[in-house]
Amino acid sequence: MVLDVINSSVLKIIEPYRKWIIENPQLLCEIENMVHCLPYFTAGHFNNSTFVSELLYSTSNLIVLFNDLLMCNEKCVNLKFSQFETKIKIWLTVVEYTEALVEISAKKLWGQTGKWFMIVVVQLFKTVLRLMLIHIYKERITKSPPIQPLNREKLNNSHSEKLGEGFKLKRSGTINNDNLNRSPVLEKNLILAETLYVLKPLFHLGCTSVAGEKCWPPWLLSLAIDLFSLKIVNDQTKNTSFSKEEEKEFFRRRVALLLYMLKSPFYDKYSRIRIYAILTALSNTVPLTRFLTEPIKKYLPHWQSTYFYLWSS
Repeated sequence: MVLDVINSSVLKIIEPYRKWIIENPQLLCEIENMVHCLPYFTAGHFNNSTFVSELLYSTSNLIVLFNDLLMCNEKCVNLKFSQFETKIKIWLTVVEYTEALVEISAKKLWGQTGKWFMIVVVQLFKTVLRLMLIHIYKERITKSPPIQPLNREKLNNSHSEKLGEGFKLKRSGTINNDNLNRSPVLEKNLILAETLYVLKPLFHLGCTSVAGEKCWPPWLLSLAIDLFSLKIVNDQTKNTSFSKEEEKEFFRRRVALLLYMLKSPFYDKYSRIRIYAILTALSNTVPLTRFLTEPIKKYLPHWQSTYFYLWSS
């Protein structure tokens, strides 16, 4: 069971809370959404607002993950997968939710050297775990984050919601996913595409150490890897069917290509002036948009310098 990774004595202590979130999924969702909004209202309003915003963002996501695991333990009683695989996915999800906070904290404590050291450590950790999911547990596509937020309403109405690919039904022992009609060549190509995608952060860091932080070679290398891995996947769509979760992840990666406009050096040379011009024009011409555009303009430098590093997968 998913929460076998949590000590039973701890579960006894939080049992009243677990019962409450299971009985009130809609209210819980509303509270979580409200907490999610808090980081956006702290930007620029007091000292260390960047750190506070990241702390609130990480905490809110970790709370959602914790609540999901508790609800999953109760509702998805007929689903399970390898306990070690579960631990890998939980750790990867936790790291994805907190890596920006870790980076900011390292920079505040140890300067640029500490920041880059933690970046390398975090990306090595993520890469190794993702490669284990691909090559040991045979995941064709590694999702981001690996443990997706649950559909609370659907989970409340059904005890058999599928949390993701690779779950195993207790009774039948069969794998509940859509990875049908596999062939050795197809699997080899998909593994190549996903391995390249997972290794991209390390390639980018290596190129950055040689060319510089805000130079074109790392930007171009990262973009080329993304395009090449997506092309391999697109070439296989005629020969295989992908699950809904895989299709969703492919769509996320295609949309993520647009974020290259917000990554240096493209952002510094081309995007920044145009984005601020559009926000200013909206603020001056469309009523009430100032309440939205001004916080975006104030927070955009933080977003750009914190979230749009090219090594993130």
